[in-house]
Amino acid sequence: MAERPSSIDKLPQEVRDEIANLRGAGHTIDEILAALRELHSAEISRSALGRHIKTMEEVGRDVRQGREIAEMLVRQLGDEPESRVVQANIQLMHTFMMKLFIGDDQAILGIKKDPQAIMMLAKALDHLTRSSKTDADFIAKVEARVEARIRAEQEQRLKEVIKEKGLTAESQAIIRKRVLGMK
Repeated sequence: MAERPSSIDKLPQEVRDEIANLRGAGHTIDEILAALRELHSAEISRSALGRHIKTMEEVGRDVRQGREIAEMLVRQLGDEPESRVVQANIQLMHTFMMKLFIGDDQAILGIKKDPQAIMMLAKALDHLTRSSKTDADFIAKVEARVEARIRAEQEQRLKEVIKEKGLTAESQAIIRKRVLGMK
């Protein structure tokens, strides 16, 4: 069963943004409460504000931890930065799914709070997988275009040298094959 929204969640987005900005600037709960009461007519309880800030900080900590894990995985996976990020995201999603399957209390609690989260996780994993393939295809196309351009430039330079030095057909073939790796 999904949790019902808190009194803070029911406030306008501008007020919630202001809470986040004040907390981010290092203000205490009492200072934030005083500022909100001064600027807005909404009556906010200290305990509701405290719970909201605690949740914000937990989410922030989880995001930072996820980012650190992703960065570590990026350093360990692949050669191309784009593919490493995609692979890191897929690995993080697989890790979370595994936690669900082995009965990790935090992961299960998160799913119990929002049962649709499983469907959203499955969709996210599907999108990440497709993104990985699209990413790999894009990288392969870019590499092929770059390689074709380099080959064309090399061929043009070789033609200039052949004309300038009057190289024989045999010399041309050797340069193409051994030096440039062309057929």
